[in-house]
Amino acid sequence: MFSVLKKTHSLGLVIVGLLALGACTHQKVHHVGSHKVTVSRHGFEKKLQSDKNLGTFEYEGVSSTGKSMKVSINGEKVRVNGVAGMVKPGDSVLIGDEGVAVNSLDYGESEKYLRANSNSTETAIRN
Repeated sequence: MFSVLKKTHSLGLVIVGLLALGACTHQKVHHVGSHKVTVSRHGFEKKLQSDKNLGTFEYEGVSSTGKSMKVSINGEKVRVNGVAGMVKPGDSVLIGDEGVAVNSLDYGESEKYLRANSNSTETAIRN
């Protein structure tokens, strides 16, 4: 009887371990147009679609702390959790646990960068 309990207990631990592996850091690299997009987050990936030819990228995931994030890239347009921004040709984008970083900028500077590019493009279009 103890042998059966030990096997059941061991099987339970293996299943829990496999589930925990799903919540580990995933690092995936995609090329979207001229951009290199790296996804490196702890947690669960709900959606990850990339089309290099169309220049589109969609990511949706939930971190191990429960923080969700949605990122979409269409050409030079970037949308992070509903907030629009723009990147320049050749920019690298890192989607991490703390947010989205562009090139080697930190997260706060990246947000300013995305918004500044978006505003300058809108101003140029209006004029």
